Amino acid sequence: MLVGYVSDERYVALCDVAFVFENKRDAVPARSLANGAVYADVESGPYLVTISKTGFGSKRVQIEAQPGKPRQFR
Repeated sequence: MLVGYVSDERYVALCDVAFVFENKRDAVPARSLANGAVYADVESGPYLVTISKTGFGSKRVQIEAQPGKPRQFR
């Protein structure tokens, strides 16, 4: 599923950002593509997302993954 897009503070797409999508049952790793798109093999529902990229601070956010509703990660 296309979960969202990742960019810097100027909304410039970031490539090769590491993601981990965690829920009560699973932890799913993913990486962003050259256009900033983040695809992950996740089902709809709530996730705690950890985001990390060299040169940027890591962060954790709560999301509700939904098909057809990509999120913007910054």
